Amino acid sequence: MDGVKISSPLLSSGYKLVVENIVVDVEQWLSRLKLLPPIQQTTVNEHEQVFQMYTGDCDYLWAESERERLRRLWLHHAQQLSEFYIRNESYIAAIKGQEKVQELFADAEDNYFTLKKLYELLNNSAAVEEQYWLLKKMLQEHLAVEPSEEVEDWYRRWKQINAIIQVNAFN
Repeated sequence: MDGVKISSPLLSSGYKLVVENIVVDVEQWLSRLKLLPPIQQTTVNEHEQVFQMYTGDCDYLWAESERERLRRLWLHHAQQLSEFYIRNESYIAAIKGQEKVQELFADAEDNYFTLKKLYELLNNSAAVEEQYWLLKKMLQEHLAVEPSEEVEDWYRRWKQINAIIQVNAFN
């Protein structure tokens, strides 16, 4: 624990933590995130490295506001990276990123919707169905609600189109 000192100058005022020559992973991540150039083909690997650095590990109640701030920064970066991949038709890379978002933040309805649309682009009907049922399950367990009307409408239209495609495939 070289470089870490804990002292209590006044017993009634709590403790003082002094860190010297310590590498803090959050500070490294923030520094790299701030220095990222705009996303393009030549910089996407650097963006991907910073995206993968985030773990979301911080369950201390006292750090809740900081955790939420970091979460929002990371989600914003994840969205930018996903949009870049989609614009460049790198759907597998977009799916991998969205799966990590879903893994860390399972209660974000829009992520399930994005994954359904991406799987549709790859003609992966089973994965579209899976995302729909995972979303329904999550919403029921966490909030006791159904998916939004937008999600339900999209899913109904997709089911109808998919049924027509299946019929035409057999003819």
